[in-house]
Amino acid sequence: MNYQWYFVMRRWLLLLLIIGLLGGCATRQMEPPLPQQNVVRPPQVNIDNISGEHSITVDVLIYNVAALPWPILANRTRALRLIGAELAEMRKLNIEPDIVLIQEGFRRTIKYMIADSGYPNWVRGPKTGDKMPKFSPRAPEAFKHERKFWKGERLGKIMDSGLYILSNWPILTKQTQPFYRYECAGFDCGSNKGILGAAIEVPNMPGYLQLFTTHMNARGSTGVSEQRSLQAHNLQIDHLDEYIDTHWSSDHPLIFGGDFNMKEARERLDYASGRILKPYDIVQHYCTVIDLECEVRMSYDSDEPWLDTNDLQGWASGSQVKVKAIMVEALFDEPHPQAPKIKGTRNLSDHDGLLVRYRLSWNPSE
Repeated sequence: MNYQWYFVMRRWLLLLLIIGLLGGCATRQMEPPLPQQNVVRPPQVNIDNISGEHSITVDVLIYNVAALPWPILANRTRALRLIGAELAEMRKLNIEPDIVLIQEGFRRTIKYMIADSGYPNWVRGPKTGDKMPKFSPRAPEAFKHERKFWKGERLGKIMDSGLYILSNWPILTKQTQPFYRYECAGFDCGSNKGILGAAIEVPNMPGYLQLFTTHMNARGSTGVSEQRSLQAHNLQIDHLDEYIDTHWSSDHPLIFGGDFNMKEARERLDYASGRILKPYDIVQHYCTVIDLECEVRMSYDSDEPWLDTNDLQGWASGSQVKVKAIMVEALFDEPHPQAPKIKGTRNLSDHDGLLVRYRLSWNPSE
């Protein structure tokens, strides 16, 4: 018998048992019923005296908060409370993002971060028990049959999607769907990753704003080959593309963002660019290549900043309301003196927050 593998198996099963037991002992904050009608700090409408065009600005933050459960990561509840406190401090200064898209909010103690942050409206993505069919028709037969039990690919979901949308403005509806149950790779299969969408009523703007956030299959941390994790990622890109095509009404503007897990992964980006990313503007590309008037308040490591990060935002205009990015900024990118260590630093997460300011404009006479 291979005793090394035996002990690996035992540790993996023990980890599943611990997470499952801890998950069953805690309760999440009750999601407010829809529609959620609270309004905080409505945007100011600017009117062009010559053209009559109306416009507002909307600040959208995406943030992977690394709220993985213990024993995978320790002290993340403390980090969540600090993130909530930082957002609350921004609120006191009237500079908090209007909308926040959260990824990796797996811990049930995410409820403290939401409460502390002060956002009156919020919705969550797929839950642990939400089910989809095992595979889509596009899944290759080899991909189906090569699933490995000890890599977590034949086990059930032990975590939810970790996706949340927080908003200062009314959330009218939400749409949510997990990825196909086994269109995942390696240890990522333990979380019920997928898609969360919401329709936001932006005060003084015609129609509504549609939002989507997601968290896609990881690479090296999955425990499987690069090729297998790439196949899973491609299947999820196809799913996301199909989902947005079905659920986005082009009458209304769209903003999306999330952890796409495409950092330094050109094959992943090339595949995504032929699908979900192709019709839309990606902020990091737009603000560094297309429109140099877009203000950049962050540093980049290469000439292709969209490959420097897993965290991406993008948009598409609606038939009535046009959208474009006018500012991009990194938030929470510096160590915090009270933060628990994560990957050797005292940052609030192992991701920076990505804040984008969008200009939404329309002509009332059209």
